Amino acid sequence: MKYALLLCLVAFSSQATVYKCEQNGVVEFSQFPCANNAETMDMRPIGTAMLGSKGEYKQQVDALKRKGRFVEFQISKLEQEKQQQIDELKSELYKLRRSYPKAEELVTLQQKIDRTAQLFDEKIATERSTLASLQLKTGNLERQYAQN
Repeated sequence: MKYALLLCLVAFSSQATVYKCEQNGVVEFSQFPCANNAETMDMRPIGTAMLGSKGEYKQQVDALKRKGRFVEFQISKLEQEKQQQIDELKSELYKLRRSYPKAEELVTLQQKIDRTAQLFDEKIATERSTLASLQLKTGNLERQYAQN
């Protein structure tokens, strides 16, 4: 049983290593070293950790946290864009009301405001879901590291 586990670990780690070489100005990636100056790269997906060093865990956790900060920035940006577009549409609605419009025009513009808010809310919800997933992965990796 121990040998089977060891073989699985070796097989996974061998798939995770990729060599990066630059020859004649062309960057190549290979499963085997393509030159003496081949740079090894770890290609395991972020959020997956195997028994490794403190540095590997920390590197993966830091990468997940960076992604999380970027998603937080995206959420903030979407919220600002939503507010800006809704403010512009409400300004149009105010101007339209002052010019004695037809009821259909007011209803159409109000529907446009509602639809814009709904679209932004859907985008923001998606980003918040992504952020929650990243935070969960980060927590799992931190717990894994604490156990090892």
